[in-house]
Order: sequence, then structure tokens, then C-alpha cells
Amino acid sequence: MDLSELMNQKVVTASKYAQNSSEAASSIGVITSDEIKQYGYRTLGEALNSQRGMYLSNDKNYLYVGSRGFSRPTDYNNRIVIMVDGHIMNEVVYGSAFMGNELGINLDNVEKIEIIRGPGGSVYGSGAMLNTINIIMKKGAETDGASFSAGTGSFGKNDLSAIYGKKIKKTDISVSGIGGLYNGENYYFSELDAPQTNYGKSVGLDWEKYFGFQAGITNNNFKFSTSFTNRSKGIPTGAFNTDFNKNDKSLDERFFIESSYRKELNKNSSLLFRLYYDSYKYSGKYPTEGIFSFDESKGQWGGSEIQYYLEAGKRNILTAGVEYKYIPRADYREWNNDSTYFNKNSPFSFYSVYAQDQIKVVKNLNLTMGLRFDKYSEFGHAASPRLALVYRYSTSSSLKLLYSEAFRIPNFYESFYESKDSQKPNPDIKAERIRTLEFCWLHKISGSVFGNFSVYRFSTFNLINQILDETDGLMEFQNIGKAIGTGAEYEIKYEHPENKNQGFLNFSLQRTIDNNTKELLSNSPEFMVKAGLVLNVSKYFNVVPEFFYETARKTLQGNNTGEVYLFNLGINTCKFLKYFEISLKARNLLNRKYYYPGGNEHVQDALIQDSRNIYLKLTARF
Repeated sequence: MDLSELMNQKVVTASKYAQNSSEAASSIGVITSDEIKQYGYRTLGEALNSQRGMYLSNDKNYLYVGSRGFSRPTDYNNRIVIMVDGHIMNEVVYGSAFMGNELGINLDNVEKIEIIRGPGGSVYGSGAMLNTINIIMKKGAETDGASFSAGTGSFGKNDLSAIYGKKIKKTDISVSGIGGLYNGENYYFSELDAPQTNYGKSVGLDWEKYFGFQAGITNNNFKFSTSFTNRSKGIPTGAFNTDFNKNDKSLDERFFIESSYRKELNKNSSLLFRLYYDSYKYSGKYPTEGIFSFDESKGQWGGSEIQYYLEAGKRNILTAGVEYKYIPRADYREWNNDSTYFNKNSPFSFYSVYAQDQIKVVKNLNLTMGLRFDKYSEFGHAASPRLALVYRYSTSSSLKLLYSEAFRIPNFYESFYESKDSQKPNPDIKAERIRTLEFCWLHKISGSVFGNFSVYRFSTFNLINQILDETDGLMEFQNIGKAIGTGAEYEIKYEHPENKNQGFLNFSLQRTIDNNTKELLSNSPEFMVKAGLVLNVSKYFNVVPEFFYETARKTLQGNNTGEVYLFNLGINTCKFLKYFEISLKARNLLNRKYYYPGGNEHVQDALIQDSRNIYLKLTARF
């Protein structure tokens, strides 16, 4: 996609129907399939880390994405909604969203990743507080054949992936899979430097095994899709006070199946029917004081949605819908070989109604009004409004003034978990809320340079935090937090119209504070710079340098992690011998030591991150 098309590219995530990105009532980012390929992104989290206002954390078990200075340690990404072709991937026990290999998506089969910044509750309900991210898979017709990839890299990284896509008469078929093994790095943690903890040396515990499968079949207005992922991971940090260096591990498994049918009523209106079933499983094995403890969560849910779309004349686009979801199983169990500490299932259900109207007030000025109402059997109800003015003053520039709200219901652990000696439940806990006001300016600077500028302010309240109840000495989750964030972001994208050199540069200035203490939130860098460039050195290969900088993050103990400077370098060949391509990428090329804040479950105040690693991939396309 060249820059002349950037303003007019179609996005579907902002309002659940296709519209120009310049007219959508949201601050939008798009990662194209070409960018995924050229920059060698291996996980969703790595791709999002290139975006303005977004940043990563890694506790050596899961990958987390923060947004605009807000990323609470060990929140399992439950304030971000992740979707695959519009199907929400967040599970129902913790509300978690996968960002790493546990997502199990082959990014080589992704057409684009749409990123909606800010609250998306008016469209998607609970959890869409910070971002809504939609991974849109390629159609089989676009692939039109098969491809196979094999990769190998540092620290015992080996993986395989495959894609098949074809359109046969009216039926489009797309199938992809990925699987891999990783031995992982060895670490030294000074906080655990003692004879009984192997002098702080974590050896052979950072391993990972994963597998993912995804398929989509489309025939006229009918679509069927499914996905299955399985990942097991060693935990090298001694989290949750387990015996260090004793092979802690976790397993995550995710499955969904969905069918949908679009009924065209006439050329200006349609009905969409969706029906889906999902499941999720987590299990953990933790050695504590010489005894293995276990925990397990299972979630099962199903639902349906009916959506109505209407183009009412030349001035109105109306969407409305209803959704119902039933969760018969959302449970957590904790035990060892001698006894069961906790075992509870908490089924619930909810229904939602939503509507949005995009009104053309005058030429090039649109007013969008939206509202969604969610009613839960266990957690009360919530209304999420949206209001936006979008003025497109030229074919290549537009201004947006955006207001939106969203919420997050408390998850199972926050509401119901209890331990006789340490924690009590709080079934009356309320949902978190967020309100955001944002101004965006999208503009084409020249024939090869495109700019995007945003300023915003958000406030979150009823934030759920764990505190000590001094009356009984037990911990409890309560709605006591409030955070306020302000910031500015600027992004430049470049693409030469002839030699196809391309690049990006973005700046993020953000300050998110705890409203009670007036201090900066933990795990919140105040300034970030990111840049990448694709240089076509010859017709045979290109060179792709990247640079990332961020200021220090505050840890939970009030210390700072230090500034981060990272350089990556990639080399991609063009197709040779008719079928083959090779890519080589070095991450953290200068092998700099850098740290991210640990969570409450860690003895370590900050956790060391990945050292230099090199990855080589061979792809054959037929």
C-alpha cells in the first residue's frame, strides 16, 4: 500500500463495518502484511511494540503490552481486546489476551493488524479500555498456493510453519499452522543468590513449546472459522514464592469455532448473524517447600450476535446489534497431593445492545454517536458511549475530535478467590471505568511522507487493587484506584514511490499518574522513540535497521529500571530459484542489558530481558 492509499484504506474494527480510516471515529493504526514480512515480526506483541504509544513487558512467562503509559504488572492484558477476524480471543476467567507464541497465529498469513487506540466499549464491551486489536487473516485467493517456512535461531530456537490458500469456484479456503521449540536463556538473579537457590542461577528453565492452527472457509455470504493453540512454558524466575530452579511451568490452551452469515436485504442494508463456541484451559505446576502444588482454570462459553447495517440515504450510516453470551464454566482450582485449597466454578451470562449512527452534518464533516449497554448476571450493568467529530478537509488530511468510555468487569480471581491464611473474596467488587478525550490530525506531508499526530487525556477510576484489610489481616481486591494520563504522539511514515524504500519514525510523550499519590505509575515510560527503515540495497535483497528508545520505568518498589536503547538489524532476500526466500534478523544487536519491572509475584524488583539473539528463516512458496 502506497501513501496515497493510506488515508483511504478500509478498516473494519472501529465500527464493525468497512470505512475509510480517515473517516472512522477512532485513532487508528494499521500494520500491513508487507510490514510484518519486512520487519520480521514473530509475535503480535513484537509487531505492536513498533507502534506509537505502545510498549512491551515480559515476565518470562507471558508477554504484556502497555498503552499510553498504562500497564499494570501481571494484568494478563485484560484491559486490551484481541480479535482474530472479529472474533474476540480474550478468555472469560481472567479476561486475558495472548501476545506471544501462546496466541498461536502464523503472522505470515495475516493481511493486516488494525489497532484502535483508546476505549472501544461502545462497540466491543468489557475489556476494551486501552486498545482494540483485530488480526485480519489473508483470504485463500490472496495466497493462491502453499508456503512452508523453517526457522532456527539463538538459544535453541527452532520452528516450522505452513500456509495453504485457494479459491475454488465460490469457496475461499485459508489454512495455516505454526509450531516451535525454544530452549531459552540462562539467567542470574542477585536477589536469589544463596546456596539453596543455586546461587541465583536459573539454568535450562526458560524453555517453551507451542503449536497453533487456524482455518477460514468462505462461500458467498457464509463464513466458517476456527483456531486452536497450545503452549507450555517454563518459568525461570521463581515466581509466586516457589522453589527456585525447580522446573515451574504453565500451560495455556485455547480453541474457538465460529460461523456467520450475512443476509443482504437490499443494496443499502444487511443483517449479520454470528454463532460461536470457545474454550480455554490453563494449568500450572509449582514446587513449594519440596512439595509440588498445582492450579488449573477452565473456561467454556458460547454466544450469538445479530447486527443490522443501513445506509440511510447519503447522510447516515446506521449500525445496531444485540449479543448474548453464556458462560457455563469459569472456574479455578488449586491443590497439592494431600489437599485441595480452592475449587470454585462461577457461571454467568450477559446480553448487550448497541447502536451507532454516522451522520454527514455538512460536506466533509461527520458526526458519530454510539452507545452500548451490557447487562451481566453477576456484575451489574454498564453503558459505554462514544462521540466523534471528523472533518476531512482534503483527500489526504483530516481532523478528529474523539470522546469515548469503556469498562472492565472484575475477573474470577479478583471476585471469588480466597485462601484461609492470606486472601478473602469480594463478590461485590465493581467494574473499572475509563474516559478518554482525544484530538487527532492525519495529514499527507508530501507525495512520500504521511504524518499522524494525537493529543489525549484519559482518566480511569474504580481501578481494582489488592489491599490488606487490617481488621482480619487478609488481602482483598477493592475499587480504590484512579489514574490520569495525558500525552502526545507523532508518527511519520515514508515510502518512496519508485524504489519502494520505506520507513517509520514515531515519538510518544506520556505521563500517567496515580491520582491518590500524584506519582508516576509503575511500569510507565514517559518518553519513547521508535524508528525502522527498509532499504532496498539491490534487486536481490534489502536491509532493515530498527531503533527503539524509552526512558526509565518505575518499579513496584519505587526504583527505576534505567533507559533502554535497542538496535535490531534484518536482511531479506528477494525470491531466488523461483520459489525461495531467506530472512535474517538480529534482535538487540549490541547485546545491551536492560530490565523491565517485575510483578507482585516476583522477588526480583526488575527482570532482565532478552540478550542478543539471531533468527534465520527459509521460506518456500509454491
